Amino acid sequence: MADETLAGGSLEQLVRALQSARVQRSLSIDDISRLVKIRSTHIEKLEEGDFSFLPPLYVFSYIRKYADELGIGNEAQFEQCRRELGIPGTRFASKPIAATPTEGAGDSSSRTGGKGRKVLVIAAAVIVVTVGVIVILMFRHP
Repeated sequence: MADETLAGGSLEQLVRALQSARVQRSLSIDDISRLVKIRSTHIEKLEEGDFSFLPPLYVFSYIRKYADELGIGNEAQFEQCRRELGIPGTRFASKPIAATPTEGAGDSSSRTGGKGRKVLVIAAAVIVVTVGVIVILMFRHP
């Protein structure tokens, strides 16, 4: 992994904006660490411009999460930061699109586990029937 340090461009601007927004909101590094669920040492490294502590994709993810929490940045900046970190374009570079309802979406099995839920229901029914047959056979008088 190359030595990724603050070199300039969108990445530098975004990191400075993150630190400034955090300070402006009177949030300590520990405060923002708890909010975004990123180690405080990692927040410190991001703010220092040291991106060598993790693979670039993780660094980008942390920057994105931090920026989203503070309402900083836009898609064009994030795309430029991704390029500056050397992360190839992927379908995961932007936020996922919300799923749209499809036919059968009202069916509870399609929302709550589909086949897995059906298998559990069938298994429970088989167990109940088996126990019932055993109880009947035990109390049947010849």
